[in-house]
Amino acid sequence: MAVEREKIYACEVKRRRLKTGGGYEPFWKVKEVAEALADSDTEFRCKDCYGVLKLMGRNSKVGTVPYAEHKSVTDSEYCVSGMLFKKATDGREPRPSAHPVE
Repeated sequence: MAVEREKIYACEVKRRRLKTGGGYEPFWKVKEVAEALADSDTEFRCKDCYGVLKLMGRNSKVGTVPYAEHKSVTDSEYCVSGMLFKKATDGREPRPSAHPVE
C-alpha cells in the first residue's frame, strides 16, 4: 500500500538585493521547487506558514517533478498547503509556523 505524501510545488527562497544606501538586504521570493533546485538556491521556507521545508526529488527519476514537504508535523497540521490541514475535519484555522525560517 502506497503512503500518501504531502507535495508542495512552490516555496519561498532567500535572495539578496541591493539596498539604496549600499550593501545588501535579504528578501524572500516565491519560486517553483524545480526552478529553485535548478538555480541552486540553498535557503527555503513554506510560502504560506514560513515553516521549514524538506525538498524531495533532487535526484529523482526523469519525468518526475521535485516537490517539498513540511519537516514539522505541526506545520502541516496548521498550514493551508499542508496535507494534514486539508484532511482535518475539525474546522481548524490556519496559523504561521511556531518556528518560522527568518
